Amino acid sequence: IYVYNGMFYFHTQVKNSSNVPFDTDFIKFKIVDKRVAKRTAIQESVLYPVRSFNEVITINGKSTIRTVYALPKFTIPDDKVLMVELVEKNGGRYQDIRIESSDIVNAKVINELKIK
Repeated sequence: IYVYNGMFYFHTQVKNSSNVPFDTDFIKFKIVDKRVAKRTAIQESVLYPVRSFNEVITINGKSTIRTVYALPKFTIPDDKVLMVELVEKNGGRYQDIRIESSDIVNAKVINELKIK
């Protein structure tokens, strides 16, 4: 996680270890409660990336893809987490990453951004 000029940059890497290609349906960034008690309403707020770099729809078998997502600057309280979900189209595979508020606060600062 990096921060530059009021934006967060999430540098992700997805590795497909199987021989079956992974067709990406969507990726979702959402802020959710850490623990959800039974019979309580789940509160979540979705964050939408402003831009993405090297976003690939199909991750071939035995391959690795790196993608960078840019999101506007935000903070989250200690009792919530940022959940990043990557869901397969017409399939049962998905990945999710839980990012704590301490990870957001300790994002690495980029002093100079070089864009090709």
